[in-house]
Amino acid sequence: MLTFSFYLVEAQLTYSVVTSGLNSISFDGGGTELECGDVDGDGDIDIVSVGTHGAPNVNATEAGVMVWKNNGTGTNWSAGKSGNFGYGGCALGDVNNDGKMDIGYAMHHNWGANDFGDQLIEVALGDGTGSSWTPYDDGLATNGETYGMFGIDFADINNDGLLDLASNSFGCCAGVHAYKNNGDGTWTQIWGIVGGNSMSMAELGDYDRDGYPDMFMSSEIGNVYKNSAGTGFASMQPGIPLDWTMRFSLGDVNNDGAVDMAAYSSMIGTVSDLKVYTFNLNTNTWVSISNGLPNPATGVNRIKLAHMDKDGNMDLLTWSPDSVRIYKGDGAGNWTRNGGFGKPETQMVGWGVADFNHDGYGDVAVIGSSGNTNLKVYMSVQPTPNSLTIIPLTPKGYECFMPGSAQFLKWISAVPVGPAAQVTIEYSSTGSAGPWATVVNNYPNSGTYQWAVPNINSNNCFLKYTVTAGTTPATVITSNAFGIGTCTPPTSVNDAANSNSHLTVFPNPFNEVTTISIEGWNKSQDWQLAVYDVMGSLVYGQPVDAAIITLRPNLTSGVYFVEVKGGENKMKEKIVLVK
Repeated sequence: MLTFSFYLVEAQLTYSVVTSGLNSISFDGGGTELECGDVDGDGDIDIVSVGTHGAPNVNATEAGVMVWKNNGTGTNWSAGKSGNFGYGGCALGDVNNDGKMDIGYAMHHNWGANDFGDQLIEVALGDGTGSSWTPYDDGLATNGETYGMFGIDFADINNDGLLDLASNSFGCCAGVHAYKNNGDGTWTQIWGIVGGNSMSMAELGDYDRDGYPDMFMSSEIGNVYKNSAGTGFASMQPGIPLDWTMRFSLGDVNNDGAVDMAAYSSMIGTVSDLKVYTFNLNTNTWVSISNGLPNPATGVNRIKLAHMDKDGNMDLLTWSPDSVRIYKGDGAGNWTRNGGFGKPETQMVGWGVADFNHDGYGDVAVIGSSGNTNLKVYMSVQPTPNSLTIIPLTPKGYECFMPGSAQFLKWISAVPVGPAAQVTIEYSSTGSAGPWATVVNNYPNSGTYQWAVPNINSNNCFLKYTVTAGTTPATVITSNAFGIGTCTPPTSVNDAANSNSHLTVFPNPFNEVTTISIEGWNKSQDWQLAVYDVMGSLVYGQPVDAAIITLRPNLTSGVYFVEVKGGENKMKEKIVLVK
């Protein structure tokens, strides 16, 4: 293993670079995407990409589906290739529900001489080894995709239990497309637009907690599109500047059960702008929660939301010519510079983040842009864990899942040196005390499990994770309830029976002052308002003497819960204070 260490003066998180086993495949500098996931079912997270930029194997050895298998510690990798076709984006998931990892990819050039690599968008079934793939792609790329597809993502768009896909082109003018998985190897377009410039990115995530994953893209036709109950998509751009060159990344930054978007606006001729946006359900507008981020973001050309430490909050990585910088998130939209690493690459064409060595910290895989470059992994430098821990990431609370849908459960864990760990996941639909039903038993500790959501209707659902290494177990229960069905997830366990909020808070997040509108208020009752912190401690209170009041709690930045009570009425809403 060849290892170099890089340190920044203000760094707290530091990294060393690993190249062993990664340099057997070279890249010619064309754009690519890295996806991280357990393709061979051993519990260790592997790295996947597709390529090549020119005709197969011209000026580089990249080609087809490429997999770098992890030896379990992230210090040595075994590379393999299948097929010969062009570079592009990729996504991982189980599209036919056989328990084995499959791949979807969208390519700039369909060089393949047979069914494996002859379409601009393809899906291939894995055999559980990460080494062999079978085409499963009839009907894809048949709706105007004539050139240069790239961005791709999996999600259950129509909540029928099968992963569907969305894809975006690179350049002009093949457009944006969403395809339904028919479950038999065929796909049908549900929605698509041809034309306009695009910058290769497409991701799916539920920003409004209605149980349907929405579409995010870098395209001239729009950046955000709302899912119309699985039948199509409608623009939801307000608050975000339209920019077809936008780089972005999705994640639940403020822990409210909805995905937020970190976006780097880089349209030619404009000042670089780096912001994190959350969606305000009261105003149907995206608002910035970007306190502490550099603006203008001079030199930044890539960004990624990821979990880089063990606090469960989403962090933000930025790529600049001189370094990768990490901004630690506090769960409320505040950001603090917290380390990173210098690097030999002045530009980057692909990267991914995962915990490759099971220490609970994020590691970074990178492909640079100069000719004949190789994949590198920057490993977080941390002491070996001395105790077994597990932290739920998705869901953590407030999410809404539809019965029968396919959802990704995610966690991070820290595992001491010793036997490989396994994870058992259980769910309760009646609160955090159970009773519990098994989701999966003794599953490899890969950090992600694709769940077939049960056909129940409850907004008091919890997950229980138990990680075991040898004979040592560690158990954790998700801290807040999420919903399944026609749900309004409760803001606390105690409110599960009375969870339909009749409070409107605007703005939210807010700085110092916000306004609360109370539906059902009447002056004949004694009304009181209380604000609680995330630990349930009372931190502020005031009487309520009108249906619309001003809240000025004089608290530090963070996540709180405002509760209003009057007579038989009790209402609660999550608020985020950003100073």
